[in-house]
Amino acid sequence: MPRLSHDPAGATPPASPPARNRLKDFGLLPLAVLFVLNAVDEFDRAVLAVALDPIREDFGLSDLTVGLLPLAVIFITGIISLPAGNWSDRWNRVHILSAGAMVWGTAGIFAAASASFIQLFLTRALLGFGQGTIVPTHGSLLSDYYPVSVRGRALSYHRSANPLGQVVGAIIGGIIVGAAGWRWGFAAAAIPGLLLGMFALRLREPRRGEADLLAAARQDPIFASFLADPPDKLGFFESLGSVWRIRSLRMLIFTNAAFGFSLFGVVFWIPAFFERRYGFSTEGAAGALAFLAFAGFIGSWYGGPVADRGLEKGFRYLGNIGVLGAASLAITWSLAFVIPSAIVCLALLTVGALVASVGTGGLISIIAAVSPPKIRAQAFSAFGLALAVCGAAAAPLAIGGISELFQAEGVSEGDSLRWAMFLGTVTIMSLGTWFAFEAARTCAADAQKTMGEFLSGYQQRAMAAQAEGASAAE
Repeated sequence: MPRLSHDPAGATPPASPPARNRLKDFGLLPLAVLFVLNAVDEFDRAVLAVALDPIREDFGLSDLTVGLLPLAVIFITGIISLPAGNWSDRWNRVHILSAGAMVWGTAGIFAAASASFIQLFLTRALLGFGQGTIVPTHGSLLSDYYPVSVRGRALSYHRSANPLGQVVGAIIGGIIVGAAGWRWGFAAAAIPGLLLGMFALRLREPRRGEADLLAAARQDPIFASFLADPPDKLGFFESLGSVWRIRSLRMLIFTNAAFGFSLFGVVFWIPAFFERRYGFSTEGAAGALAFLAFAGFIGSWYGGPVADRGLEKGFRYLGNIGVLGAASLAITWSLAFVIPSAIVCLALLTVGALVASVGTGGLISIIAAVSPPKIRAQAFSAFGLALAVCGAAAAPLAIGGISELFQAEGVSEGDSLRWAMFLGTVTIMSLGTWFAFEAARTCAADAQKTMGEFLSGYQQRAMAAQAEGASAAE
């Protein structure tokens, strides 16, 4: 495998923009591998969303009960994700993500062979062992492979794999589920995870803070000799405490939870909603999900370049883009569920997903900037877990439960879902917009403080090493 170039970029936003760095200057293989792994993970979630009603009918389940299936994954993901973040800050991240992908792929095959709802629930829970390693390892690796001048593109391109996986999963999964049943859909999603997990072992393990330090090493060669893992690796609870004490990071974790509720949790019910409310076929409902997910892919893909260009205006500017994305999602999606038209509904959902996905690009760049390298994997773990808890677990369950409450009052299945999704979106995204605003207020100061402390630590180590060398020479 070709090793990444060590051509550095500025560690902080320059006063005037230099010649623009390109991602390929730092190597594209790591981004490509992690992108595909992330897409395959989302492929499986999309297949579950498309297969939701067939599974419900196959096992004779209620909305609330079938809504437990996403919770199965997050139950184990929640157990493994935060420790995985700490492991990723201390051990080889490439080995962790490869093992997780192979476990996840094996669990998907077992899920396809389930003979009862209990078996399906337990095998879906096993997927959490693999999925819990994705966010901390991927985010930390990408932050060390790519410096700040191109990091927004790298992280947003990687995040765009989520909606792309939804597109592919909705289209291919919809075809497979409609033609051969939900079991074959799960099998189709599992096999690529096994293969990619083995291939990922070819990736190079970068050193912690490598991309951040290379620019400083060019200016001051004394830093170059200290391009190594920090000696003061933190324990699990100590690193969690460090994450929590950074205010903008804390606010961004809450913001991501709100985005997860809508972009992943509410979206989970989209196929069932269009089937029940507007009479779509399984394939047609899957197509609606694919169309919506494609808008999210376009937004996430271009959110990276927008974030990198916006970096010249400062991290506060990037935070404000995230605020705009959250507010747009709250407004457009609330209107989508109120207006009783399939075309208008899908159009508003699409616009909201597009604008919100562009806005998240800057927020991910801020996460990398305000997190010290020695706890960066833990920060990405908490950031991703918040999205997973609200998106993959709480939202489907909450919406399913609210839908059943409406049905108990005589509301039709289609309208009960519609009003449940409306109430969830209005409430959660209003909170998410406020959290994003609060993060935007303090992110610039937090990023400056993090980088200053990081470089200061290396300077202190360098001076101590020089003093020891001088003493030994005497």
